[in-house]
Amino acid sequence: MSQTITRDYIRNFFKLGNSSAENRILDYVMSHLVLKEYPHNSYVCRIGDSAQGMFFIESGMAFVRGNKNQILNELQPGSYFGEYAALTGDKRMADIQANGTVQAYELSTKVLHGLTRSQPKIYGLFLKSIYDQASDRYQNLVRILNSRRGLGSGAGAKTQSDLSLFVNYYLVFFIFFNLILFTPEINAGGAFHNLWLLSPIVFLVVYIVLTRRALESIVLAGLFISILRVRLNFIGAYTDQVIKALGENAGLILMVVIMGALTRQFSASGSINALKYVAEKRIKTGGGVLFFGFCSMVLIAIDEYLNVLINGACYTPLSDQKRIPREKSALVLGMTPMALCILSPLSLTGLYLTGVIVNAGGEKGLFIRAVMYNFSALFALLFILLLILGILPSVGALRQGLIRVKEGGNLWPEGTAVSQSRDASNRGKVMNLVLPILVLIGSSILTGSLESGTLSVNVLYGMLITLIFTFILYCLQRYMSPEQFFNNIVFGFESMLAPVVMFVASSVFAAGIGEIGFSTWLETVVRNIIGAQTWILPALIFALCTVVGALFDNPWAMYALGMPIALELGRALGMDLGIFVGAVCAAGFTGNEIALGDIFFEGPMLGINPIVYYRTKLPYVIVITVLAFLAYAVLGYFLYG
Repeated sequence: MSQTITRDYIRNFFKLGNSSAENRILDYVMSHLVLKEYPHNSYVCRIGDSAQGMFFIESGMAFVRGNKNQILNELQPGSYFGEYAALTGDKRMADIQANGTVQAYELSTKVLHGLTRSQPKIYGLFLKSIYDQASDRYQNLVRILNSRRGLGSGAGAKTQSDLSLFVNYYLVFFIFFNLILFTPEINAGGAFHNLWLLSPIVFLVVYIVLTRRALESIVLAGLFISILRVRLNFIGAYTDQVIKALGENAGLILMVVIMGALTRQFSASGSINALKYVAEKRIKTGGGVLFFGFCSMVLIAIDEYLNVLINGACYTPLSDQKRIPREKSALVLGMTPMALCILSPLSLTGLYLTGVIVNAGGEKGLFIRAVMYNFSALFALLFILLLILGILPSVGALRQGLIRVKEGGNLWPEGTAVSQSRDASNRGKVMNLVLPILVLIGSSILTGSLESGTLSVNVLYGMLITLIFTFILYCLQRYMSPEQFFNNIVFGFESMLAPVVMFVASSVFAAGIGEIGFSTWLETVVRNIIGAQTWILPALIFALCTVVGALFDNPWAMYALGMPIALELGRALGMDLGIFVGAVCAAGFTGNEIALGDIFFEGPMLGINPIVYYRTKLPYVIVITVLAFLAYAVLGYFLYG
């Protein structure tokens, strides 16, 4: 008599109630469970086998092994496996090897398909176990992503030190208290004295450099400005600004949260993970793997950090199979997503930048027009393609890695924490990713407009249309139930909390520095310093914003500070605003790549020692930065010299 896989176990697994109809289903399942025994070291199933059924372990233990015979997981009595392949008809994705004698009940594919076809509720509840496993992983990823954007401190955060507490609370309270007491009245010219105008910027820069918390820094800087404006009633003034920002940017905020919902649907359906299996079957060369990875990153250029996580898990193992040094695969898979997302109006970064530009008085389509002037991102993509093709010379750590592998050494550099884990996400269909993205691009363009020669895409309409299309596509294929689809929407909304809060705080800060007259004062200072040599200004803005971005270690915080100032200077000097927007966006890329923060996040995801990863990309980043600076200088001189 079974002690583990009992009637209650199966009832709970299929979420069956106690009605007579559900009891008949339970009887049917129990009568079709076939007990099988596997001796020690034998295989229950092998990678590439056709799925004949799923299994429930009654007794004994089994190892889950990957394609290199590495142990990925250990299954105990009461565990189940093989459900996804049995349900979809795909090949087995792992070896299951008995560790000692194993007894397991098999439920055949035929019985399983009969159940799911006749009982849609069971199908949805059955798949829920797959989605729940993916959700835990996705939630961890979102927590990491939010911490990189300045919201929360991520997994494994340590308790604040006494110095941090002092800076965060006591010193800030002291500064704010003295501001309330001693802020002077606006002078006869309708503006503050120069030192007071500079004080919010100095506060922001110092605080963010000391704490590395971008969101907190921008919120406090916004409160600082409110104190300058109204003194004691600064909380009320700041709240009014937040409400105003929410109202003026409701459309953009809605786009951001819908983007989160769409990304979540793609992940839950397994469609993103499906790209890896296409590459594994069809790509035969190392260069082909990296090029396919590059193309898939173009396809899912929605969020740069999520792009790194997904493609690092997908293509690093494939690159290893082709004996590509981790330095090279990390360079391609690590730098490409940021360059792509900073060029795409449909990415999370593109949406954020569009909102910052509009709040600073720029046109809605200005971000798209500025893409051609984003020299550092364009140069980076060119460099990456040349590297994949073997045309770009290998220098520094990359050259050392190539020599090490050529001489028969490890694929990864010394100090790399080599993980035995493998991406175990469910595998869907590539078309379930490609079709929604094509619908998103097409519907955004078709519902957009062309004004004064500038294309303005209607991303909001495009996203709503895509969400409806995705619902129909996934539910008709029974990849998820309607209930699961809407649960994923809710979780996707939650995952976008950090971008939304960061955007609102940035909008309030940008509005504040404009209201106290900082931009007007800066324009006067710039005119006095550079005189008639305005042609050099785009290059100077690029250089300054790169430095600020590297210090902030957060490009979004730099955009909040740099974009309003750059646009105000461009308007005042009668220069092409697209060049200024392009320069600030380009500085976001170079500043982020020069800063150290991302390497400790990206390095483990790309399977490489973070410091070696930094040394690998730094020579190329420096060259890209210098070339971009020269490009802005040449362009400025050609147009305005």
